[in-house]
Amino acid sequence: MKKAIIILIIFFSPIFSFSQNPGDSTFQATFVHDINITFTQTNWWDSLMYYKMYADSFNLSTQSMVATVTIDGTIIDSTGVSLKGNSSFAYPGQKKPIKLEFNEYVSGQKFDGLKTLNLNNNMLDPTQMREKLLLDFMNEKGIQAPRCSYAKVSYNGSYVGLYKVLEAIDKTYLNTHFGNNGGNLFKGDPMGSLMWIDNIPSSYYPYYELHTNTTANNWTDLVNVIDNINNTPSPDFYDTLETNLNTSGCIKEWAARNLFCDLDGYFHAPHNYYLYHNTATNKFEWNAWDVSVAFGFYPFWSADSTANASILMADFPLTQRMLGDTTYKTRYLNTICEYLDYFSNTVLDPKIDSIGNAIRPHIYAELDSNQMFPEFMFEYGMDTFTVVTPMGDIPGLKKFIAERRNNVINELASLPFTCTVGVNDLSEVKLDVKVYPNPSLGIFTVQCENEFLMIEIYNMLGEKIYKSEMRSRKFEIDLNGQSTGVYFIRVVDKQNAVSTKKIIIQ
Repeated sequence: MKKAIIILIIFFSPIFSFSQNPGDSTFQATFVHDINITFTQTNWWDSLMYYKMYADSFNLSTQSMVATVTIDGTIIDSTGVSLKGNSSFAYPGQKKPIKLEFNEYVSGQKFDGLKTLNLNNNMLDPTQMREKLLLDFMNEKGIQAPRCSYAKVSYNGSYVGLYKVLEAIDKTYLNTHFGNNGGNLFKGDPMGSLMWIDNIPSSYYPYYELHTNTTANNWTDLVNVIDNINNTPSPDFYDTLETNLNTSGCIKEWAARNLFCDLDGYFHAPHNYYLYHNTATNKFEWNAWDVSVAFGFYPFWSADSTANASILMADFPLTQRMLGDTTYKTRYLNTICEYLDYFSNTVLDPKIDSIGNAIRPHIYAELDSNQMFPEFMFEYGMDTFTVVTPMGDIPGLKKFIAERRNNVINELASLPFTCTVGVNDLSEVKLDVKVYPNPSLGIFTVQCENEFLMIEIYNMLGEKIYKSEMRSRKFEIDLNGQSTGVYFIRVVDKQNAVSTKKIIIQ
């Protein structure tokens, strides 16, 4: 199978005189912004690197340097500039992730109503658009998540490369999204599994970060919701959780991350989210963070493994308990169904092409020493090729979307689950396919008038156990090695007509 690369991209919006909300000018336009960072200090790069590595060595906040930042012709003097990131800091050359703090040295100074902007370097994404595509979708669907744009970034007039511009989750963000910012804001890092430890707040300090009200340092609200998630009896679980958490927001992000296959979040790896205690509702609000490995890249996983990842995978208490509740499970699966109408090549391919056209010249203009991937990987990564790296496969975007969508539809059918919203084609049979004998001891004959068909068979867990090309109107399948039970056979012709049928091995 041919393998290649993918590109994920983010646009930085223009600056206007007036914005409805902070950041609207920055994130709502569709062109790539121009950011120049000017230092007057000698050896400024050595100083930036020193401050970053010193802070990492002693687990401290990175000291920023004073610089003049110009964004699309607007000058912001005395801005704090620092390097940031963990694994992304290993990016080649000078294309390290950057944090801009406009009010670090001038109290109250903002740009477009924002105190901070994060400039991310698109680590491990040849297409440089994975995070952009998913965050745009989340914001379109009303999921609480930062906004994303693009900028070409220079130091002292010398071009460094194309960056994603990410909105910070801070008090400005909270006030825009929830109308208040006085509640506790917790980040689920480094390991925010929401598992119960005990009722002592300090027991949770190593696993979460408190980002507001740090002087008061009151963690009792977080301890209370973790207690309710883990220790509420099943008959009372739904009613209790509804008093503690905006479950609608949680379910929406859960469905989006799983469908777009971003496995580096709470639902598979317990981090990369924020919980905000909304003072207006007295409920916690779920907020997405860092969706940069969407569309099927996950360390040490193959492209086939991520494309086939179960939408019912649940390794941690919140999702385990919610899947055990019929109401929550139905809401979650219906949200998957709704989002499947968007997660398709028909909808996403034109978006990928449009973003690709906008960012292509800025990727090609980067110095080779500042690139993690050569330019041809950007081109191939948008389409069908998968890049194989020691860290895992990075699937081609358009091919992955097609495979992931089909696999999720098959898993829904195998549960079985009938969508009440979205995915109108789930029950549509477009091919006249016969499978006999059914039930059988393991030998089945598949008959269809169409030729050149692909046959796939899935078990009840949604795992693909068989795949073959069918080149005649009758085709025999031997499943003698499989356990007895219910399976689902999916037949696709070269025009992508589909039929899914249930088969039983006795």
